[in-house]
Amino acid sequence: MRFLRPEDVELLSALTPSVMAGQVGPGDTEKINRTVKSFDTLLADTSQIVVDLLMEAFDVLNFMPTRGLMTGQWASWSTASVQDADNAMGRLRDSNIELLNAIYAALIRMIASSYYLISGYGASTGYPGPPKRIKGDIPEVNEPSDVEDTQ
Repeated sequence: MRFLRPEDVELLSALTPSVMAGQVGPGDTEKINRTVKSFDTLLADTSQIVVDLLMEAFDVLNFMPTRGLMTGQWASWSTASVQDADNAMGRLRDSNIELLNAIYAALIRMIASSYYLISGYGASTGYPGPPKRIKGDIPEVNEPSDVEDTQ
């Protein structure tokens, strides 16, 4: 891993089945591992300030006292069940503290993006991919305009 530390891998491994319910099960280690690796790769394509903020959020979520107070998950993420992860994510989402809501939103977006960026997994959404351009569909920038300049 280029960015993720072992404790971050544990955190993301615990949260992925919760975030990707219906796509990734708690025992689906191949999909979980691929999603976590994709997350690490995605961080490489993200601005440094976003990486820094995510790493700070991971520090808070991995430090037992703050993890327990914020998410209710007092034990290590490696022992968390899907129900524990669901409860933790629900506490972040439903908190009156905007910072916790922001952590929730960032985790949801980054984990889902990491999953769907994996070749073959995105097809499960039914999205056929970006449209293919056909030469001539897009007018040239230097074509004459039908609108006359009124100035």
